[in-house]
Amino acid sequence: MKTRMPFGGFFLKLLDEQNGTCEYEEYQRKCEEEPLTEEEQKEQAEQAKAVNKELERLNAESEQNKPEVVPKQQLELIPAETMRWSYASELIGNEFRHWGNGRVILDMGTGCGKSEFIIRKMAGWAVEQMLHGDNSNRILYLCSLTILKEELRSRRKEEALAAFGSEMVNEWDLYKDVLTIETYQHMEKLCRGDEKDQKELAELLAHHRIIVTDECHYWSEFSSFNINTHYSLEAILVAEKDHTVVYMSATGQDTWKLIEEQGGPTSPEQHIYRLPQSYEHVKAAYFYARYNLVAILKNLPAGEKAIVFVEMGDDLVEMEKIFGDAAEYYCSPYNERYQKKYSDLSCCVKDGRQLKDILFTTKAMGVGIGIKDRTVKHIFIDQWHPLEIAQSLGRKRTLNADDTCTVYFRDYGLDWYWGTNSGLKKFRNMLLTKYQPAQAYIAGEEEFDKYLHSDTPEVIQKRIDKSKILEHNVVTGYHLNPLGVRQVKNDLEMLYDIMGMKSYPEAFMKYAMFDLHQPIKAYRFKDLEEWLYAHLNQPMNPEEMTAEIIKFGYIERYYDRMPGQVKLNDWLQGYEVKIVSDRDRRRGENYQTMYWKLIEMRQNL
Repeated sequence: MKTRMPFGGFFLKLLDEQNGTCEYEEYQRKCEEEPLTEEEQKEQAEQAKAVNKELERLNAESEQNKPEVVPKQQLELIPAETMRWSYASELIGNEFRHWGNGRVILDMGTGCGKSEFIIRKMAGWAVEQMLHGDNSNRILYLCSLTILKEELRSRRKEEALAAFGSEMVNEWDLYKDVLTIETYQHMEKLCRGDEKDQKELAELLAHHRIIVTDECHYWSEFSSFNINTHYSLEAILVAEKDHTVVYMSATGQDTWKLIEEQGGPTSPEQHIYRLPQSYEHVKAAYFYARYNLVAILKNLPAGEKAIVFVEMGDDLVEMEKIFGDAAEYYCSPYNERYQKKYSDLSCCVKDGRQLKDILFTTKAMGVGIGIKDRTVKHIFIDQWHPLEIAQSLGRKRTLNADDTCTVYFRDYGLDWYWGTNSGLKKFRNMLLTKYQPAQAYIAGEEEFDKYLHSDTPEVIQKRIDKSKILEHNVVTGYHLNPLGVRQVKNDLEMLYDIMGMKSYPEAFMKYAMFDLHQPIKAYRFKDLEEWLYAHLNQPMNPEEMTAEIIKFGYIERYYDRMPGQVKLNDWLQGYEVKIVSDRDRRRGENYQTMYWKLIEMRQNL
């Protein structure tokens, strides 16, 4: 049997055009020397027919009428419930074919099909152009995590197989050729590397006309613990001059400001597309106390799964001691302390489905990973940072109108964080640990020298190592990440403001990056609620009332101390009751004895 290229050497011809070679002519010469049999000619005709059919399909799809696009200045005026389009592909239509060099912003909620638009529509068009001999529309797709890179590459392969079948894809994967998927960290490694790396970076950028920066809030969120994020942002902003650069995020408010600060304003003629996040699947929302998390989880209805977003790897260890093999636990593969134990996502999620009833995860799953599981009915968000909260809230991707869930947000106002190293004060101290070495470095040589001599060299080096926004190398010296400094400074200012507000739920709503279009109520335990309302307006001894309320097990004690009236009222305001104190005015042995009484808060208005 003669060796023949599939589709009559069609792809070999394209490769010649791409690489400046003459292999197609050599192939044609060999074919003339060894003519095809009648059966082989028939087979080749069928292959050619398949190519033409696919070309016709691609052309037909590309010529479909795109939907009318609302002028950019009107987009923000349209409520989510009346928006005509739900997905990026519908809103953008075929406009992407005419995007020139410069900035494109896709400010769209999770589940709006941003990555689907790139992989299916844009890459499909680039493949179509390549089949017509135009190789100038290759796409470089950047994402923030290795696990996302692998998922996106898998989706790219699925699209190629659906379009061309396994035989053709195995010979030449056109989608892989036009769509390169890498991480920001890979680009940063090249930016920071030697001459060879610099050359590879230049070739990577020159090979692609379009650059997509997915989950681009990466430059805000990751900068507080990745010293190199500024390298990729600087390279991308420079690339705007001769590339189409697509910035995509569901929580990009801070990033849109950042790229304008670093790369100049987004001009009116540049393309901005917005689709609001839909939260119609959230049927109820509650604030809960961290102390009550385990009790709530253990009382969820059978058959209803929960995903719990925690702050740190230490929280995974704590929850594993309680739930053991009944739950799964996940953190980032880059987590220095817990990566070996908890970084296997395949043990937690498969094909978008959560494998166990409860999944505890850090924010590593809050970046781009979607849960498509109608049995996930409860989402607990134990985090404080507004961006992380919004990302975690968007992880559930609803399958239909009946796929609903309940969301629970931690109320840090119910923590004993004042005077302790827990709750919000813990995160304040962590941010200060990051910020102080960098702050001293920025202050100038004299101030930094004072800082370097404020303790032993070993202690100072340990503090700098913990900073993550300032690093020291004995060869190259000090390296500061200006994006990290910006982010940590902003986070500190926000956290101080949150801690200074009287009501944590009010502070939460002040900085929330979403609108659920419903009130977030305090979570109530039925048995405690029934007892409270059964004892309204009944004078009770303070110690007796405290003991009765505490025995339900829902109110945290600080070590062995019983909470006082002020702290109890902090907890009970969610039940819309309040403890007031008074004295017995009746003459007798209890005259002037102080007592407590429960009243409904609306009585006190």
